[in-house]
This record gives sequence, C-alpha cells and structure tokens, in this order.
Amino acid sequence: MALFDAPLLLDGGLGTHLETRGHDISGPLWSARILREVPEEIQAAHADFFAAGAQVATTASYQVTFDALGEEAESLLRRSVSLARAAAGKHLVAASIGPYGAGPGEGTDYDGAYDLSRSELHRWHARRVAVLADTDADFLLAETIPNVDEAAALLELLSDQPKPFALSITGAIAESPTKLEQVLELVSAFPRLGALGVNCVSAPEAFRVVEALYKGTDKPLLAYPNSGEIWDHGAREWRRADCDVPGLIDTASALREAGVTLLGGCCRVGPDLLCQLAYDFEKPPKEE
Repeated sequence: MALFDAPLLLDGGLGTHLETRGHDISGPLWSARILREVPEEIQAAHADFFAAGAQVATTASYQVTFDALGEEAESLLRRSVSLARAAAGKHLVAASIGPYGAGPGEGTDYDGAYDLSRSELHRWHARRVAVLADTDADFLLAETIPNVDEAAALLELLSDQPKPFALSITGAIAESPTKLEQVLELVSAFPRLGALGVNCVSAPEAFRVVEALYKGTDKPLLAYPNSGEIWDHGAREWRRADCDVPGLIDTASALREAGVTLLGGCCRVGPDLLCQLAYDFEKPPKEE
C-alpha cells in the first residue's frame, strides 16, 4: 500500500502516442507489434512521457497474449518491462495487464461480454500475471477491466504474487452502479490491493466513478481518462468528442479533490497534454 500513498502522475496513452510517432497500430496486435518489431520506439515513447513529467511508465504488455503470440509472448512481456525500465531512471514501472477483450475477446474491452466463467478467466490470465510478476516492474496494473468476474479473477491472481498491484475498471462496470457496487464488495476481500480506479472513459465519467469509489473504499484512488474522443471499434477510428464535454485538463482538479492520488491519461492523451497535467499536478488539491 505504501507505494500508492503519495501522489503519482501516471503517463498517457502509449499506443496512441506510438501512432503519432508514425507507427501503424491498427492491426490486431496493436502496440504489441511495435514491441515486437521496433522495440526502441517503445523506449522512446516512454521517454517522451517522462520528459513531459510522468512519474510512472505503463508497459507495452496490454495486448501481449499467449493466444496471439504463442510462446513468444513470454519474451515480449519481459521485453516490455525492460524497455520501460530503461527509460524510467528513478521513476516507476507499472506492468500492464489488459483485459481478455483486448486479446481473443475481439474488441469486447469495454462491454465485457465474454461468455466466460470466473475460473476460465482465472486460467486465461494466470500465465501472463506470473510472467510479469517475475520481472523488475515496481507494480502490476490490471487495467481497462470491464467485467466483474474478470476483476475477481485478477484480484485472486494478483493477491497470490509478491508485487504491489492496482486495479482499474472501465466500460460496462463503470457505467453500472450495480457492477460498481459488486467490485467494491470484491475489493474488501483483497486487502493487498494497493489502489483502485478507472481508466479509458471520458473525464466527467471518470469523476462520477471516482465519487462512487470514494464512498465505498479507503483504498488510494487512480484515474486516467482518455481524451474524450470515442473509439468506433467497427470503423476502427476515433471520433471527435462533444465539444461541450469537459476534458482531462478541465476535470483534473475536481478528480484530485474527489480523492484521486494517481492521475494520468489514457488513449489520445499524449505528452503535450500530459505536460499540462503535470503543471497542475504540482499544485496541492484544494482543502474542503
């Protein structure tokens, strides 16, 4: 828990930043293809976020699965951590564990419609968690989790390994007060969980979820919203957000005042936007 007690500025969207650096991430491997073929670009992208003020690098392991990559997955998982570590210097490395939906779930990252049991999800995640736990990452981060059974399976696996860990939900869980309550009930059974939060939703949605989490747990809270743009999985493109919806920078102070101590950005939040966030992050949140 001590790792998460002090405020930390997380990084931004690694995959979409790689896209701005000129890489095609439209295929099924997403950023894992860059990890596999141009690993020096992963390290450079991490360095960009650290130069912008980030204190944590989230590894390029989100979409590295044994289903897609076979035995090569293990070496790529380890490579993702070593590249982040090489860029991190004195900063922290979070080993990313993406949801089933980002692998064989075929785009169900947000609706969590897997048709798999908790025990099946436990088996699917087990080897990836074990490999990442056997690296020099500072903590493991199960992120963009949209399914309550998946959250439960991951909490079980993460509790059985030695590193600190955090859980970040999204999509179908974030949208449902009932599912949020189910996650809060789960969390009470896993005292080693270091931080709980939400990612890859709009900033106002993140604020709403954080308010609910704050009322239901004393765990440190994290939030890393996306840019507010909407991903169209069918068309495989980002669509412009409603101009009336407040963005990450506009909402950052409110998120911190609502209890968030680990703050950052997700998809389409690049180093420029993170630099603005870092400037405001240095200011303490307002006291009530």
